[in-house]
Amino acid sequence: MFATLSPFIRRTLLSQRPTTRSAFPSPIRQITSTSAALQPPISSLQRPRRSEPTGNTWNNVLGDYIATSSKQVPLTPEAIWQQKSDKAKKAVEEDPPAGAYSGRSVKVLGGNVADAYARLNSILQRNKVRAQLRRAERHEKKGEKRRRLESERWRRQFAHEVRSFALGVCVYRAFRKQVRKKVQLVTKIRNRGA
Repeated sequence: MFATLSPFIRRTLLSQRPTTRSAFPSPIRQITSTSAALQPPISSLQRPRRSEPTGNTWNNVLGDYIATSSKQVPLTPEAIWQQKSDKAKKAVEEDPPAGAYSGRSVKVLGGNVADAYARLNSILQRNKVRAQLRRAERHEKKGEKRRRLESERWRRQFAHEVRSFALGVCVYRAFRKQVRKKVQLVTKIRNRGA
């Protein structure tokens, strides 16, 4: 449990004294406390009793929360509607819906224009916007375009084979990887209905 906590919370928890009472006392604890009260004190070897903890300890937090939440007045339908509409409005303002330029625009964070420009440049490169504009300068015949797209698709699907043979790497593991890729390709073609 302590591994997932922040160092501040860990220090706070470790510095607090353990509590003896809880929001939900267990019957076992009650039995042991009553049986301990019946026994006579042993001698100076017995540990001294701790002082009662304050109400703001970790064992009492849940009980306090339940007590305060049960005191709240139920909201009217209008108030619930208002709360939900405020949340929805805030969410839309923070993250607006996608528009015509949302994929080709970035926010400038903290006045850092160079970083925003680099992010925009990487988006344009990933989406191949400049290459499409260059191709659109001249008309591409229907058959040539179809052949180019087919060639690009095949190059994408079998890029791992071209790389492995170009480097002269033909080991058993690479062969198994190629078989796995081909099986994936066959299932993809079957699912497509071709």
